[in-house]
Amino acid sequence: MVLYRKYRPQNFSELIGQDHIVNTLLDQLQSGRISHGYLFSGPKGTGKTSTARILAKAVNCQRKQLTKTGQRSNVHGQMSFSEPCNKCTSCLAITDGSHLDLIEIDAASNRNIDDIRDLKEKIKLSAVSSRYKVYIIDEVHMLHVFSFNALLKTLEEPPSHAIFILCTTEISKLPKTIISRVQKFAFRRASDETLKIAVEKIAKRENIIIDKDATEAIVKASDGSFRDAISLLDQLSTSGQKIGKHNVEILTVASDWERLYVFVEALAQGKAKDAIIIIEDICKAQADISFFLKEIILFLEKLLFIKIGFENEFLELEKDQINKLAELAKKFTFLQVQDLLKSFLISENDIRMYPLPQIPLVLAVCKYCMNSENNFYEGLQKEPSEIIDNFKKSNKKIELEEKGPVSSKQVQLGKQPHPKSSKKSSNTNLSIPKFEKHWKEYLDKIRSINSQVMAILRSANIVKFEGNVLTLMVYYKFHKDKLEEPKISTMLHGALEDIIGKSVRVVFVLSTKEDKLPKILQASDVIDVKQNDLETAAVEIFSK
Repeated sequence: MVLYRKYRPQNFSELIGQDHIVNTLLDQLQSGRISHGYLFSGPKGTGKTSTARILAKAVNCQRKQLTKTGQRSNVHGQMSFSEPCNKCTSCLAITDGSHLDLIEIDAASNRNIDDIRDLKEKIKLSAVSSRYKVYIIDEVHMLHVFSFNALLKTLEEPPSHAIFILCTTEISKLPKTIISRVQKFAFRRASDETLKIAVEKIAKRENIIIDKDATEAIVKASDGSFRDAISLLDQLSTSGQKIGKHNVEILTVASDWERLYVFVEALAQGKAKDAIIIIEDICKAQADISFFLKEIILFLEKLLFIKIGFENEFLELEKDQINKLAELAKKFTFLQVQDLLKSFLISENDIRMYPLPQIPLVLAVCKYCMNSENNFYEGLQKEPSEIIDNFKKSNKKIELEEKGPVSSKQVQLGKQPHPKSSKKSSNTNLSIPKFEKHWKEYLDKIRSINSQVMAILRSANIVKFEGNVLTLMVYYKFHKDKLEEPKISTMLHGALEDIIGKSVRVVFVLSTKEDKLPKILQASDVIDVKQNDLETAAVEIFSK
């Protein structure tokens, strides 16, 4: 058995770094005030699903601590619960996953309305062998918008024998109507010290010899996740040899600082190929590209701090590293560092949507280097220090000349031009700049329905908004074909109508070599990648 499953918490006292949640749940259990719905949110690997299973054990535990009336009760006469015994038939069945009254649902693969309707019908049935029927819905934010509506009706009028435990890593994607009908518990990343103690304890029990530096490297790589820390320890222990820091770095590509520096320096010089070679080396080593991406984001954050002017103590780096970072910072403008940071943050979110996780990172590199090559950043924004100096210089008292009142003869009204066509003005109420204010809302709406379509749509650019037709430009033919599929087209039209309150047709045009991006778009939103350029880059980079 893998170490994480072997050491998965089986009662509340074994949960790592979640004392604030454990204390509240135990108080509820002992008072007998069990809620019909719970929402566990927080980063992956922090114990959400484990806590849900422990709670299911606690409310259905069959241990013989009964009053004269045959029930466990508190001073108020209510049913009383506490820690599960992990010895009764119910607890053991939940542990091995065979309990008939514990239903676990993966929302990522059961997200359709029919799945939830089926669940809704089965909820009416009483528990088979326990007091409560417990439903754990993992990654609940992945449910379809219509599935949420069906789930909402169940949460509004839940049967007395049912308990719902919703787990999610992205609570922001849940409808407020769902959140308002359950008790919320926010799980936190475990502290480094707490994780370090847990890793050392398990290593000792399993007779794994590990250096102190290696333990610290595992803790750093796991980013507060108990599951990730133990899984990493398990991988490293397969050789049966002593685990050193270098072993951890090889497995996680926990870049020595120098690798991060070389990668960002390649970006500063506009050398996309050199940066992508580093990405490909990481992939060939079968290492976790998402960890490398997190390290890059932290590196760029420190670069941004230097551009702003933070003191050395704040950066938590060696003196020679700070000096090298300061020299590297001179090769970037503030806007460039800001845009890089934004691009990689978006890439981190997009990784799960692509079959090859390195693709979002490669695209971010290509976008930045192409913009730099085309002098995209020149003149767009000055350094923060320059802006402050210019503001001080211009902040002078302005003296207004006193003049007499303006007579009506001095005022001449210009003639108003007649509109060429009244039909056009009656059809549209939104200009492109006004519609852009709705763009993020539109993308969020599409994300809640189909995240993959949103990922494609986000790369499109607004061309024009005339009459009742919104024209968007896309850069790949397969994107255009996908967005024009009947079902997706209907979804796009309906979502847009919900937002702006009128029927609008969305049409797509394919970019050509001569096409230019609209000037009205923000620099951070522009994806300056042409079809032919990408094909050339792909041939050059991957034909080795």
